[in-house]
Amino acid sequence: MQYPFDDEQKALADLTRDFMQREVAPVAIEIDNRPDPEDCFPKELLNKASKLGLRTLAVPEDWGGGGTDHLTRTLVLWTAAQIEVGFIKCLSQAWKISHALSNGLREDQKQFWLNRFVEDDDCYGSIMMTEPDHGTENRLHNNDPKLGIRTRAVLDGDYYVINGAKVFNSLSKFARILLVFVRTDHDAPPNKGTTCFLLRGDEEGIEYTRIHDKLGWRLYPNGETSFTDVRVHKDNILGEVNGAYQIRSALFRGSAELSACNNGIARGLFDYCHAWAKSRVQGGKPIIEHPTVQTMLSEMLMGIEVSEQFMWRTAWGVDNDPTFNPRFTRYQKIHSDQMATRTAQLALDILGGIGVMKESPSEKMIRDLMAFQHGDGTDSANHLQAATTFDQPA
Repeated sequence: MQYPFDDEQKALADLTRDFMQREVAPVAIEIDNRPDPEDCFPKELLNKASKLGLRTLAVPEDWGGGGTDHLTRTLVLWTAAQIEVGFIKCLSQAWKISHALSNGLREDQKQFWLNRFVEDDDCYGSIMMTEPDHGTENRLHNNDPKLGIRTRAVLDGDYYVINGAKVFNSLSKFARILLVFVRTDHDAPPNKGTTCFLLRGDEEGIEYTRIHDKLGWRLYPNGETSFTDVRVHKDNILGEVNGAYQIRSALFRGSAELSACNNGIARGLFDYCHAWAKSRVQGGKPIIEHPTVQTMLSEMLMGIEVSEQFMWRTAWGVDNDPTFNPRFTRYQKIHSDQMATRTAQLALDILGGIGVMKESPSEKMIRDLMAFQHGDGTDSANHLQAATTFDQPA
Protein backbone atom coordinates (compact mmCIF):
# COMPACT_ATOMS: atom_id res chain seq x y z
CA MET A 1 0.00 0.00 0.00
CA GLN A 2 3.14 2.19 -0.07
CA TYR A 3 2.37 4.20 3.05
CA PRO A 4 3.92 3.86 6.54
CA PHE A 5 0.84 2.66 8.42
CA ASP A 6 1.35 1.54 12.01
CA ASP A 7 0.59 -1.93 13.34
CA GLU A 8 -2.84 -0.93 14.68
CA GLN A 9 -3.91 0.46 11.32
CA LYS A 10 -2.64 -2.63 9.52
CA ALA A 11 -4.51 -4.88 11.94
CA LEU A 12 -7.74 -3.00 11.30
CA ALA A 13 -7.21 -3.33 7.54
CA ASP A 14 -6.60 -7.07 7.99
CA LEU A 15 -9.77 -7.40 10.08
CA THR A 16 -11.73 -5.60 7.36
CA ARG A 17 -10.26 -7.69 4.56
CA ASP A 18 -10.98 -10.93 6.42
CA PHE A 19 -14.59 -9.93 7.08
CA MET A 20 -15.14 -8.84 3.49
CA GLN A 21 -13.68 -12.02 2.04
CA ARG A 22 -15.46 -14.33 4.47
CA GLU A 23 -18.89 -12.71 4.78
CA VAL A 24 -19.44 -10.31 1.89
CA ALA A 25 -17.60 -11.65 -1.17
CA PRO A 26 -19.53 -14.96 -1.38
CA VAL A 27 -22.92 -13.19 -1.61
CA ALA A 28 -22.13 -9.76 -3.11
CA ILE A 29 -22.88 -10.61 -6.75
CA GLU A 30 -26.12 -12.38 -5.84
CA ILE A 31 -27.29 -9.34 -3.85
CA ASP A 32 -26.19 -6.98 -6.62
CA ASN A 33 -28.22 -8.95 -9.19
CA ARG A 34 -31.50 -8.73 -7.28
CA PRO A 35 -34.00 -6.97 -9.57
CA ASP A 36 -35.65 -4.89 -6.84
CA PRO A 37 -33.12 -2.30 -5.60
CA GLU A 38 -34.82 -2.24 -2.21
CA ASP A 39 -33.72 -5.85 -1.70
CA CYS A 40 -30.06 -4.96 -2.25
CA PHE A 41 -29.50 -3.26 1.11
CA PRO A 42 -27.29 -5.75 3.07
CA LYS A 43 -28.81 -5.17 6.50
CA GLU A 44 -27.78 -8.47 8.13
CA LEU A 45 -24.18 -8.21 6.92
CA LEU A 46 -23.95 -4.61 8.10
CA ASN A 47 -25.23 -5.68 11.52
CA LYS A 48 -22.38 -8.20 11.74
CA ALA A 49 -19.86 -5.54 10.71
CA SER A 50 -21.21 -3.19 13.36
CA LYS A 51 -20.66 -5.77 16.08
CA LEU A 52 -16.99 -5.83 15.02
CA GLY A 53 -16.83 -2.05 15.55
CA LEU A 54 -16.60 -1.11 11.88
CA ARG A 55 -19.74 1.08 11.90
CA THR A 56 -18.53 3.30 14.75
CA LEU A 57 -14.92 3.88 13.68
CA ALA A 58 -15.44 7.66 13.52
CA VAL A 59 -17.07 7.96 16.96
CA PRO A 60 -14.69 9.22 19.70
CA GLU A 61 -13.53 6.55 22.11
CA ASP A 62 -15.08 8.26 25.13
CA TRP A 63 -18.47 7.91 23.40
CA GLY A 64 -17.97 4.21 22.70
CA GLY A 65 -16.46 4.29 19.22
CA GLY A 66 -13.16 3.51 17.54
CA GLY A 67 -11.78 7.05 17.61
CA THR A 68 -9.97 6.55 14.30
CA ASP A 69 -8.65 9.37 12.14
CA HIS A 70 -9.54 10.03 8.51
CA LEU A 71 -6.40 8.34 7.20
CA THR A 72 -7.25 5.11 9.01
CA ARG A 73 -10.82 5.11 7.76
CA THR A 74 -9.56 5.75 4.22
CA LEU A 75 -7.35 2.67 4.56
CA VAL A 76 -10.33 0.58 5.68
CA LEU A 77 -12.50 1.93 2.85
CA TRP A 78 -9.82 1.33 0.19
CA THR A 79 -9.17 -2.19 1.50
CA ALA A 80 -12.83 -3.20 1.42
CA ALA A 81 -13.62 -1.49 -1.91
CA GLN A 82 -11.28 -3.95 -3.63
CA ILE A 83 -13.84 -6.62 -2.73
CA GLU A 84 -17.26 -4.90 -2.67
CA VAL A 85 -17.69 -1.13 -2.74
CA GLY A 86 -21.40 -0.72 -2.02
CA PHE A 87 -21.21 -2.54 1.29
CA ILE A 88 -18.27 -0.58 2.65
CA LYS A 89 -19.80 2.68 1.40
CA CYS A 90 -22.75 2.06 3.72
CA LEU A 91 -20.27 1.98 6.59
CA SER A 92 -18.48 5.04 5.25
CA GLN A 93 -21.81 6.87 5.28
CA ALA A 94 -22.13 5.94 8.95
CA TRP A 95 -18.70 7.47 9.57
CA LYS A 96 -19.78 10.76 7.98
CA ILE A 97 -22.96 10.91 10.03
CA SER A 98 -21.25 10.08 13.31
CA HIS A 99 -18.46 12.57 12.56
CA ALA A 100 -21.10 15.25 12.09
CA LEU A 101 -22.84 14.27 15.32
CA SER A 102 -19.59 14.09 17.28
CA ASN A 103 -18.26 17.44 16.12
CA GLY A 104 -21.34 19.51 15.35
CA LEU A 105 -23.67 18.91 18.29
CA ARG A 106 -23.86 20.44 21.73
CA GLU A 107 -23.17 18.07 24.61
CA ASP A 108 -26.86 17.86 25.55
CA GLN A 109 -27.75 16.97 21.94
CA LYS A 110 -25.13 14.24 21.87
CA GLN A 111 -26.80 12.51 24.81
CA PHE A 112 -29.75 11.74 22.55
CA TRP A 113 -28.43 11.61 18.99
CA LEU A 114 -24.91 10.21 19.41
CA ASN A 115 -25.95 7.70 22.05
CA ARG A 116 -28.77 6.62 19.76
CA PHE A 117 -26.29 6.05 16.95
CA VAL A 118 -23.73 4.15 19.03
CA GLU A 119 -26.17 1.84 20.81
CA ASP A 120 -28.10 0.66 17.74
CA ASP A 121 -26.17 -1.70 15.44
CA ASP A 122 -28.70 -0.98 12.70
CA CYS A 123 -28.50 2.82 12.93
CA TYR A 124 -27.42 4.51 9.71
CA GLY A 125 -27.89 8.05 8.50
CA SER A 126 -28.78 9.97 5.37
CA ILE A 127 -27.61 13.45 4.38
CA MET A 128 -30.44 15.06 2.43
CA MET A 129 -29.61 18.08 0.30
CA THR A 130 -30.27 17.22 -3.37
CA GLU A 131 -33.81 17.83 -4.64
CA PRO A 132 -35.66 16.94 -7.87
CA ASP A 133 -34.96 20.35 -9.41
CA HIS A 134 -31.97 21.46 -7.35
CA GLY A 135 -28.70 19.53 -7.36
CA THR A 136 -25.46 21.17 -8.50
CA GLU A 137 -27.33 24.46 -8.18
CA ASN A 138 -27.15 24.09 -4.39
CA ARG A 139 -23.36 24.14 -4.56
CA LEU A 140 -22.41 26.47 -7.40
CA HIS A 141 -25.28 28.95 -7.61
CA ASN A 142 -26.11 29.29 -3.93
CA ASN A 143 -26.01 33.08 -3.57
CA ASP A 144 -29.32 33.81 -5.32
CA PRO A 145 -32.53 33.61 -3.22
CA LYS A 146 -34.45 32.40 -6.28
CA LEU A 147 -32.22 29.34 -6.72
CA GLY A 148 -31.35 26.24 -4.76
CA ILE A 149 -33.05 24.26 -2.00
CA ARG A 150 -36.85 24.51 -1.97
CA THR A 151 -37.67 22.20 0.93
CA ARG A 152 -38.86 24.76 3.45
CA ALA A 153 -39.53 25.12 7.16
CA VAL A 154 -41.82 27.58 8.93
CA LEU A 155 -41.50 28.25 12.66
CA ASP A 156 -44.61 27.39 14.65
CA GLY A 157 -44.00 27.99 18.34
CA ASP A 158 -41.19 25.69 19.49
CA TYR A 159 -41.38 23.62 16.30
CA TYR A 160 -40.47 24.00 12.66
CA VAL A 161 -42.88 22.57 10.09
CA ILE A 162 -41.08 21.10 7.07
CA ASN A 163 -42.50 20.54 3.59
CA GLY A 164 -40.69 19.48 0.43
CA ALA A 165 -38.91 16.62 -1.30
CA LYS A 166 -35.40 15.20 -1.63
CA VAL A 167 -33.93 12.86 -4.24
CA PHE A 168 -30.86 10.63 -4.86
CA ASN A 169 -30.09 10.58 -1.13
CA SER A 170 -27.92 7.75 0.14
CA LEU A 171 -29.53 5.17 2.45
CA SER A 172 -32.69 7.29 2.67
CA LYS A 173 -35.31 4.66 3.51
CA PHE A 174 -32.86 2.63 5.58
CA ALA A 175 -31.61 5.52 7.71
CA ARG A 176 -32.66 6.05 11.30
CA ILE A 177 -31.10 9.52 11.50
CA LEU A 178 -31.66 12.13 8.78
CA LEU A 179 -29.62 15.31 8.30
CA VAL A 180 -32.02 17.39 6.21
CA PHE A 181 -31.02 20.70 4.59
CA VAL A 182 -34.02 23.03 4.65
CA ARG A 183 -34.59 26.70 3.75
CA THR A 184 -35.55 28.61 6.88
CA ASP A 185 -34.97 32.15 5.62
CA HIS A 186 -36.99 32.25 2.43
CA ASP A 187 -35.67 35.66 1.36
CA ALA A 188 -32.00 34.77 1.74
CA PRO A 189 -29.84 32.79 -0.69
CA PRO A 190 -29.32 29.10 0.15
CA ASN A 191 -25.85 29.61 1.62
CA LYS A 192 -27.24 32.09 4.15
CA GLY A 193 -30.77 30.84 4.71
CA THR A 194 -30.50 27.06 5.09
CA THR A 195 -30.68 25.05 8.32
CA CYS A 196 -29.66 21.43 8.91
CA PHE A 197 -32.33 19.59 10.90
CA LEU A 198 -31.89 16.29 12.72
CA LEU A 199 -34.86 13.98 12.26
CA ARG A 200 -35.61 10.41 13.15
CA GLY A 201 -36.20 8.32 10.06
CA ASP A 202 -39.67 7.35 11.26
CA GLU A 203 -41.01 10.86 11.96
CA GLU A 204 -44.67 11.35 11.09
CA GLY A 205 -45.05 13.02 7.71
CA ILE A 206 -41.94 11.47 6.13
CA GLU A 207 -42.59 9.20 3.16
CA TYR A 208 -39.96 7.22 1.26
CA THR A 209 -41.40 7.24 -2.22
CA ARG A 210 -38.94 4.98 -4.04
CA ILE A 211 -35.44 3.47 -4.15
CA HIS A 212 -33.53 4.32 -7.33
CA ASP A 213 -32.47 1.46 -9.60
CA LYS A 214 -28.77 2.14 -10.15
CA LEU A 215 -26.17 0.92 -12.65
CA GLY A 216 -23.70 -0.01 -9.91
CA TRP A 217 -23.04 0.37 -6.18
CA ARG A 218 -26.34 -1.47 -5.76
CA LEU A 219 -25.63 -2.53 -2.17
CA TYR A 220 -25.55 1.20 -1.34
CA PRO A 221 -29.10 2.40 -2.12
CA ASN A 222 -30.25 5.91 -2.96
CA GLY A 223 -33.83 7.07 -2.74
CA GLU A 224 -36.50 9.75 -2.83
CA THR A 225 -38.12 11.22 0.27
CA SER A 226 -41.04 13.58 0.78
CA PHE A 227 -41.83 15.74 3.82
CA THR A 228 -45.43 16.73 4.54
CA ASP A 229 -45.99 18.96 7.59
CA VAL A 230 -43.14 17.27 9.45
CA ARG A 231 -42.78 18.88 12.89
CA VAL A 232 -39.29 19.08 14.36
CA HIS A 233 -38.38 20.78 17.65
CA LYS A 234 -36.13 23.81 17.38
CA ASP A 235 -33.53 22.05 19.55
CA ASN A 236 -33.00 19.40 16.87
CA ILE A 237 -30.73 21.51 14.69
CA LEU A 238 -27.14 20.72 13.75
CA GLY A 239 -25.25 23.98 14.25
CA GLU A 240 -27.09 27.28 14.03
CA VAL A 241 -30.32 28.37 12.37
CA ASN A 242 -29.49 29.42 8.79
CA GLY A 243 -25.97 28.05 9.32
CA ALA A 244 -26.20 24.73 7.44
CA TYR A 245 -23.67 25.69 4.78
CA GLN A 246 -21.15 26.78 7.39
CA ILE A 247 -21.51 23.57 9.38
CA ARG A 248 -21.24 21.54 6.17
CA SER A 249 -18.02 23.32 5.19
CA ALA A 250 -16.52 22.88 8.64
CA LEU A 251 -17.40 19.20 8.97
CA PHE A 252 -16.69 18.10 5.40
CA ARG A 253 -13.81 20.38 4.42
CA GLY A 254 -11.71 17.44 3.30
CA SER A 255 -12.20 13.83 2.32
CA ALA A 256 -10.60 11.01 0.36
CA GLU A 257 -13.78 8.94 0.48
CA LEU A 258 -14.71 8.64 -3.18
CA SER A 259 -11.10 8.40 -4.25
CA ALA A 260 -10.69 5.43 -1.89
CA CYS A 261 -13.70 3.78 -3.51
CA ASN A 262 -12.44 4.34 -7.06
CA ASN A 263 -8.88 3.33 -6.21
CA GLY A 264 -10.02 0.22 -4.37
CA ILE A 265 -12.25 -1.02 -7.19
CA ALA A 266 -9.58 -0.19 -9.79
CA ARG A 267 -6.95 -2.15 -7.89
CA GLY A 268 -9.30 -5.11 -7.59
CA LEU A 269 -9.93 -4.93 -11.33
CA PHE A 270 -6.20 -4.75 -12.06
CA ASP A 271 -5.56 -7.82 -9.91
CA TYR A 272 -8.21 -9.73 -11.86
CA CYS A 273 -6.82 -8.61 -15.23
CA HIS A 274 -3.29 -9.48 -14.16
CA ALA A 275 -4.30 -13.00 -13.14
CA TRP A 276 -6.37 -13.41 -16.33
CA ALA A 277 -3.45 -12.35 -18.51
CA LYS A 278 -1.30 -15.07 -16.94
CA SER A 279 -3.84 -17.81 -17.63
CA ARG A 280 -5.34 -16.72 -20.96
CA VAL A 281 -3.43 -18.19 -23.91
CA GLN A 282 -3.53 -16.60 -27.36
CA GLY A 283 -0.95 -16.79 -30.14
CA GLY A 284 0.54 -19.87 -28.48
CA LYS A 285 1.46 -18.22 -25.16
CA PRO A 286 -0.14 -16.47 -22.16
CA ILE A 287 -1.23 -13.02 -23.23
CA ILE A 288 0.86 -11.42 -20.46
CA GLU A 289 3.88 -12.31 -22.60
CA HIS A 290 2.61 -10.08 -25.41
CA PRO A 291 4.16 -6.57 -25.20
CA THR A 292 0.84 -4.85 -25.89
CA VAL A 293 -0.80 -6.49 -22.88
CA GLN A 294 2.24 -5.76 -20.71
CA THR A 295 2.01 -2.11 -21.67
CA MET A 296 -1.71 -1.93 -20.89
CA LEU A 297 -1.22 -3.57 -17.49
CA SER A 298 1.61 -1.14 -16.76
CA GLU A 299 -0.58 1.82 -17.67
CA MET A 300 -3.38 0.52 -15.42
CA LEU A 301 -1.06 0.11 -12.45
CA MET A 302 0.64 3.45 -12.99
CA GLY A 303 -2.70 5.28 -12.91
CA ILE A 304 -3.84 3.41 -9.82
CA GLU A 305 -0.64 3.94 -7.85
CA VAL A 306 -0.43 7.65 -8.66
CA SER A 307 -4.06 8.09 -7.63
CA GLU A 308 -3.46 6.15 -4.42
CA GLN A 309 -0.53 8.35 -3.45
CA PHE A 310 -2.66 11.47 -3.94
CA MET A 311 -5.37 9.79 -1.85
CA TRP A 312 -3.01 9.08 1.08
CA ARG A 313 -1.71 12.66 0.93
CA THR A 314 -5.24 14.03 0.96
CA ALA A 315 -6.31 11.82 3.87
CA TRP A 316 -3.21 12.73 5.86
CA GLY A 317 -3.78 16.42 5.19
CA VAL A 318 -7.35 16.30 6.49
CA ASP A 319 -6.03 15.00 9.81
CA ASN A 320 -2.74 16.84 10.19
CA ASP A 321 -2.47 19.93 8.01
CA PRO A 322 -4.24 23.05 9.37
CA THR A 323 -3.65 24.77 6.02
CA PHE A 324 -5.22 21.89 4.07
CA ASN A 325 -6.90 23.29 0.97
CA PRO A 326 -10.32 21.84 0.05
CA ARG A 327 -9.31 21.81 -3.60
CA PHE A 328 -7.22 18.71 -2.82
CA THR A 329 -10.49 16.91 -2.07
CA ARG A 330 -11.93 18.12 -5.36
CA TYR A 331 -8.84 17.27 -7.40
CA GLN A 332 -8.38 13.77 -6.03
CA LYS A 333 -12.05 13.02 -6.70
CA ILE A 334 -11.71 14.21 -10.30
CA HIS A 335 -8.38 12.46 -10.79
CA SER A 336 -9.68 9.14 -9.47
CA ASP A 337 -12.76 9.38 -11.71
CA GLN A 338 -10.56 9.88 -14.75
CA MET A 339 -8.25 7.07 -13.66
CA ALA A 340 -11.26 4.79 -13.15
CA THR A 341 -12.56 5.48 -16.66
CA ARG A 342 -9.20 4.71 -18.22
CA THR A 343 -8.76 1.60 -16.05
CA ALA A 344 -12.12 0.24 -17.19
CA GLN A 345 -11.23 0.92 -20.83
CA LEU A 346 -7.91 -0.91 -20.54
CA ALA A 347 -9.50 -3.81 -18.65
CA LEU A 348 -12.05 -4.34 -21.40
CA ASP A 349 -9.25 -4.44 -23.95
CA ILE A 350 -7.20 -6.96 -21.95
CA LEU A 351 -10.16 -9.19 -21.06
CA GLY A 352 -11.86 -9.17 -24.45
CA GLY A 353 -15.33 -10.69 -24.60
CA ILE A 354 -15.30 -12.14 -21.09
CA GLY A 355 -14.94 -8.65 -19.63
CA VAL A 356 -18.60 -7.72 -20.13
CA MET A 357 -20.12 -11.08 -19.27
CA LYS A 358 -21.96 -11.35 -15.97
CA GLU A 359 -20.13 -14.58 -15.27
CA SER A 360 -16.96 -12.48 -14.89
CA PRO A 361 -16.39 -10.32 -11.78
CA SER A 362 -15.07 -7.60 -14.07
CA GLU A 363 -18.59 -6.81 -15.31
CA LYS A 364 -19.68 -5.67 -11.86
CA MET A 365 -16.42 -3.86 -11.09
CA ILE A 366 -16.69 -1.85 -14.30
CA ARG A 367 -20.33 -0.95 -13.55
CA ASP A 368 -19.28 0.14 -10.07
CA LEU A 369 -16.45 2.28 -11.43
CA MET A 370 -18.82 4.07 -13.80
CA ALA A 371 -21.81 4.41 -11.48
CA PHE A 372 -20.54 7.07 -9.10
CA GLN A 373 -18.93 9.50 -11.49
CA HIS A 374 -21.43 12.00 -10.07
CA GLY A 375 -20.62 11.20 -6.43
CA ASP A 376 -20.12 14.39 -4.39
CA GLY A 377 -20.83 16.33 -7.57
CA THR A 378 -19.83 15.81 -11.17
CA ASP A 379 -16.22 16.36 -12.23
CA SER A 380 -17.12 19.60 -14.00
CA ALA A 381 -18.81 20.92 -10.85
CA ASN A 382 -15.80 19.95 -8.74
CA HIS A 383 -13.47 21.74 -11.15
CA LEU A 384 -15.54 24.90 -10.75
CA GLN A 385 -15.49 24.62 -6.96
CA ALA A 386 -11.74 24.05 -6.96
CA ALA A 387 -11.31 27.17 -9.09
CA THR A 388 -12.61 29.31 -6.22
CA THR A 389 -9.52 28.38 -4.15
CA PHE A 390 -6.80 29.31 -6.65
CA ASP A 391 -5.65 32.22 -4.51
CA GLN A 392 -5.47 30.17 -1.33
CA PRO A 393 -2.21 28.47 -0.34
CA ALA A 394 -1.92 24.74 -0.98
